[in-house]
Amino acid sequence: MKSKKNWLFAAVIFLLLMQGCNIPVTATQPVVEPTLPPVSEEPPTSAPVVIEHQAIPISAPESEPYPDVNSVDTAPEKRAPYGDSYANNRLERPFTQDMTYIPDMDIMAFSISEDNEWYFVSIGLVGNNPNSSPSIRYALELDTDLDSFGDFLIVADPPYSESWTADNIKIYSDTNHDSAGASPVRSDAPFSGNGYDKLISSPLEGVGDDIDLAWIRINAGPLATVQFAFKKTFSGDSFMYAVMADAGLKDVNRLDYVDYFIESDAGSPVRDSPFYPLKELYAVDNTCFQAFGFSPTRFEPKICPDIVQPEIIIRDPRGPTAPACELSFSACQQMGFGGFDEASCSCVPIG
Repeated sequence: MKSKKNWLFAAVIFLLLMQGCNIPVTATQPVVEPTLPPVSEEPPTSAPVVIEHQAIPISAPESEPYPDVNSVDTAPEKRAPYGDSYANNRLERPFTQDMTYIPDMDIMAFSISEDNEWYFVSIGLVGNNPNSSPSIRYALELDTDLDSFGDFLIVADPPYSESWTADNIKIYSDTNHDSAGASPVRSDAPFSGNGYDKLISSPLEGVGDDIDLAWIRINAGPLATVQFAFKKTFSGDSFMYAVMADAGLKDVNRLDYVDYFIESDAGSPVRDSPFYPLKELYAVDNTCFQAFGFSPTRFEPKICPDIVQPEIIIRDPRGPTAPACELSFSACQQMGFGGFDEASCSCVPIG
């Protein structure tokens, strides 16, 4: 009997001990903070590209401007007076498609001068704000082998500065001799080519070996609303050059534009043209080619004719009550024609 009691007592003690193991501990325990993953830092912003130029042009010597037809007087009538000769790649189209006039892309004159290291090409515009809207691209075309096919195209896009800058300059070349279509002067539309097909210089993109090759500034003088400078080593000492203002297509692969649009699709800024108003080819003004460093025969395609006096604007000989004739022999020559017929107030084609 006693052994049974002892057994029961031992069982009670065992149960009490087991329950004691489940009694909560009141002693302070150290609190372990959860470990959080490290916060990733923002990647450092890349610093703007800083180009260290070595050769910067200074001041351009004075130059003799060559006039270009402008549309400032007829702009209220939403038309160009003349100067747009599609067949001869002469475009006087400083208008949007609805014939809104853009004075800051209307070329009045252009010229060239030089110093020991640089050639300077100045463009005089009717307006004085190349940074105006719409965005206007200015371009300088160089024909270095004198065949009236452009070899290089120097282009600049806004914003423009009154200080010399090369940051917004790009230079393209024509590697397969089709920058003027199949023929250097007339329209070859419809033509399939790629114009200026190779980018050879762009300082901000790291293209080219010489970041100082070409520069641009604005408002350098009354007839230098836009002024380019390029190294004499780039072009050599004899070449032909032309300038262009482009606020429309701005497509270097489709120059000359007249080779890629038939005239009826391109439209016309001349009121009495059957293709008036402008359509697919708009907001572009270009010039003839000026010779530099050699004496041209004046039979070169695209070459600028000699300026002939008297005044460009003459009275229509058909009578005092007839409207004024806006053409002359000089004006017709600038458009690539061979002469001027006073009786009909019209240009006479070459040949």
